[in-house]
Formats: sequence, C-alpha cells, structure tokens
Amino acid sequence: MPYLRISGIFLFSLLLTLLSSATDISIGLFYRYNIESMVFSMVEGEYLLSGDGNRIAVVRKGTMFHISCTDAGLVVHDTAHDYGTFNELEFKGISSNNIFQVKPVFPSLRPKESEGDLRLTMPQGRLRIVNTLNLEKYLPGTVESEGGANAHPEYYKAQAVIARTFALKNYHRHAHEGFNLCDDVHCQAYNGKSRFNKQIYKSTRLTEGEYLAGPDGKPVVTPYHASCGGITARASDVWNNDLPYLKPVKDPFCNHSAHLNWKKTISLAEWNAYLGKKGFIGNPAALYTVSDPGRRKHLDPETRKLTMTAIRNDFGLKSSWFYIKADAHEVSFYGHGYGHGLGLCQEGAMEMARMGYTYVDILMFYFSNLKLIKP
Repeated sequence: MPYLRISGIFLFSLLLTLLSSATDISIGLFYRYNIESMVFSMVEGEYLLSGDGNRIAVVRKGTMFHISCTDAGLVVHDTAHDYGTFNELEFKGISSNNIFQVKPVFPSLRPKESEGDLRLTMPQGRLRIVNTLNLEKYLPGTVESEGGANAHPEYYKAQAVIARTFALKNYHRHAHEGFNLCDDVHCQAYNGKSRFNKQIYKSTRLTEGEYLAGPDGKPVVTPYHASCGGITARASDVWNNDLPYLKPVKDPFCNHSAHLNWKKTISLAEWNAYLGKKGFIGNPAALYTVSDPGRRKHLDPETRKLTMTAIRNDFGLKSSWFYIKADAHEVSFYGHGYGHGLGLCQEGAMEMARMGYTYVDILMFYFSNLKLIKP
C-alpha cells in the first residue's frame, strides 16, 4: 500500500535525524600509527581515570598522564604517582564540557584535541586509542580537517551534510575493531576539534540532522575529493559498480584550480619494468597515447589488466585521470584534478559558494539524483 510505504520512509528518516543529533560516535585516533607511548592532558572540564574498571584518579586541568605500552600492558603515571599496569584505561568526562589532548610521544606526532571520552586498550599488543563523542560535535573537526579553515559558510554547510551522511552510512565500518570510524582518509580525516574558524561550528549547527538520501530515505555513499579537473567521475571508473547518483558532472567551477592540469615524468626503463611486473609482454609502447581519452578505468581496455587507480597509487599521481606520452628515454603522465573524482569536488564547491550558490544548490549540482533530508 502506497501510504504505508511512504510512512515507513518518513519514520526511517525521522529516526536517523534524531539519531544524528543524539548518538555518540567512536573514532579510532592515530589509526595508521603504531603508538608506543603518549601523554593525556585535560584542556577543559574534569575527567575520571579508571583502569580495568576501577577508579584511579580524578583528572583536573594542569595534570598530565604518561601512558606507555609494555608486554605486561598499559603503564600509567603522572609526575607524582605510578598508578600501575592495566589492560584498559578510560578517561571519562564528568563535567558539562570535557575537552582533552592526546600527544603521541613515540613516535612523536602532532597532538589532537577533542571532546568526550577516551578509551585505551592493547589488542594484539598494539595501542588502540578510541575517542567517543557526540556525532554533531565530531563533525566540525572533520569539516575543518577535510575542507580547511578559510572557506565560505555555504561550503561548510555542504561539507557538513556530506560528512554527516558519510558517518551515518558507514557507522559500523570499524565495528570489528571496537569503534565506528577511523581518523584517517580511509574514513574521513579528523585532526581533532575545530580550532580556527567559528563559522564551521555555526554552519554545522545550521544543518544539524541533515543528510543525503536515496529514494528509500536511507543515507547513501557520498564521496568527495579535492579537485575533479573539469568533470567528475562515474562510480564504475573507480569502483566495480555504477551508482545512479555518481555520474559524470561537467564542472566549470574548478577551472582555475591549481590542480586542473599536472604532469609527472619517470624513466622509460622504470615504466617498462613496471608493466612487465603487471603482466604486459611484447612492446608496451602500444599502450602509449598522445591524445587525452578522458576518464577511464583501465590503462588498456582490451586486456583490463591494470587500472588507472592502481597506477595512480603506485606512482603517487594526483589522480587517476591521465594520459601518457613517451619518447626514447622518458614517460610523462599528463593528468587532471586531485583525488578519485567521485561525488563532490571540494574546490568546485568552494567556488560555487563564493559565487553565491547555497549549500543546497551545491549538493544538488554534484548529487542531482538524491534528496536532502531535513529535520
């Protein structure tokens, strides 16, 4: 019955809206690093430190805790006390506003400041740092990490909706590891609490609960990238399948991007050796072209042995949209854009915002077959 179907979509959308403003999300911090020691310090509020479920200390401003990984477990101490060795440590915020900083000591990395709680464990002998905070408090840090601190408010609104949609769609991406998302580009970059532009908080708050959905009202995959180079990619250019809302969009708004055109050169010997390892035999010069064929998935559409994305990753190219020219000694990659090219082009979206387009205009330009669900 049509009425029941529509009501189901409405109720599902309403539920997601409520969850997005009330639900906590757990982020794996410093996910791609093997941290051996770190320092926890409190920025604001008050924390209760527990070890293996037992209370250890109350953490107030000015106190720093040093945590080290050992074969026996997590060793924790401050300047005055050695608190012992534990399998799990938890810093639980107990005031109305709790902000902390984590600084990896070995290896030495830039600190991250965040809100909420922190849990430390050592599965498989490796330190796992998990930050749990409200989803809406997580988003400003992601928006700043992914979009920078000097963009237009309408761009920040668009990026907030995209980031929220991603988080809702991929909420269980790292569930097998005990958290929801990581802080790396494998999920969304999260460099910690947004610090440099208060407008990011305002823009995120003005879009609270909003996400992009398909016909069923459920959040969808919403990729984004730095610069498309003039036209976005279709899903099957990068992934195995097409999606109706990830189709090529001609984008004049990033035509002045510094990444519009780029070039990288390697030796002919290195290129031929690489192709040989990938299973190409005979004269690989047959794969060279002096024209730009546009976006495509494979270097050689006939054999389909090698994807453009694989070449991009192996040679550190800016994007997988490129063509090749070769002479007797060198091979040059001539390319366009920066990133995978799917979905929203950040540089194009920033220019649209500067020109007066609203965040809804921006989202519908890049995702024309989706709908924006609002509270």
